[in-house]
Amino acid sequence: MKKQKVSEKKTALVLGGGGSRGAYEIGVWQALKALGIKIDMVYGTSVGAINAAMVAQGDLDLTAELWKELETDMVFDMAPDSKPTDYVKEIVVNQGAGTGPLHGMLTKYVDEEKVRNSGMDFGITAVSVPEMGAHYMRLRDIPEGKLVDYVMASASAFPALHSYKIDGKDFIDGGYADVLPAGMAIEDGATDVIAVDLSGYGIVKKEPLEKAENLVYIKSGEDLGFQFIFDKDNTLRIMKLGYLDCLKAYGVIDGKNLAFAKGAFDKNTLKMADDLGKIFRMDSLIIYTEPVFMERLGEIIAEDEESADKLSALTSIKSLKEFMKIAEDEKLRTDIRDTKAEKLLCYAAAEDIKKNGQKSMFLRRAAVKLIPGIVNGAKFLVKYELI
Repeated sequence: MKKQKVSEKKTALVLGGGGSRGAYEIGVWQALKALGIKIDMVYGTSVGAINAAMVAQGDLDLTAELWKELETDMVFDMAPDSKPTDYVKEIVVNQGAGTGPLHGMLTKYVDEEKVRNSGMDFGITAVSVPEMGAHYMRLRDIPEGKLVDYVMASASAFPALHSYKIDGKDFIDGGYADVLPAGMAIEDGATDVIAVDLSGYGIVKKEPLEKAENLVYIKSGEDLGFQFIFDKDNTLRIMKLGYLDCLKAYGVIDGKNLAFAKGAFDKNTLKMADDLGKIFRMDSLIIYTEPVFMERLGEIIAEDEESADKLSALTSIKSLKEFMKIAEDEKLRTDIRDTKAEKLLCYAAAEDIKKNGQKSMFLRRAAVKLIPGIVNGAKFLVKYELI
């Protein structure tokens, strides 16, 4: 394979749409900066278009501080004390919420001259209505003085928000065409693509992602919140998640559900610890070393023993056949996903594995396939003699 020259490398950051979940993208940006990864190109849809403009400006600290202060009424035409139900009423009565505050904020903080002089390739998407025409716009396609308007158009998530009019033409959210516009990066010559998927409303085109020479795909396994509600506490949470998930994507830290210091556990044990941590709802914003993980896990188990949570009917399951019958009941399958029931089942599996070893019903293929995370968590409890 021909070695790529440094001068030929072009790294593109592609930011997906997802409203208030956009704070996650700022966490990713913070991690990329901490890792010393240079961004040559940036593309975005909807909130990704807004963040892309800030990335092109290079104002990371300013952008992070703005996100930390955002509330719903600072983005949409809503009263400061509005509740989520008020927002729903606004959509029904007025066919979407207005975005006057957002326009004012972008006008104040997006510096079009800085974006145009950044030397960074930049692109956003929007959809014209009523014909539903997809518009992929680079800076050269956006008239001078109109950058904020086209960013607003890209972020107009109709019908939740009003459409946005530019020179007599109505536009709605670019997610209707391409919520994660990696294709623009590929067309513009990106060799490395960092794609941040917020699981927002819209169409994800997989083919461009598959064409990327080197793809780093970052997507949270956690719920990032309702995308039309901006809440400071959630913003801080998901910004940190974005930071940690980016570090995981680059192999700086380990884990999938939780974050672990590199080498805290061997590969197999790490998978068991990671699944157990998810079941026990351990804090996903901590980077765990082995001692810290074990200490916190011990505290949780002690609390459970004190409240006698393990004395559940689930621990009385005596056969795999009985378990399969229960698991096939849709209501109980739903119940098992509940925080407490899932944990109790993990305890029950651990008790059975401890008692019966390799003959445990929870180590049979059917059980491993049906509830792999619970089995992994139970194996960790047994391995470290925590039950």
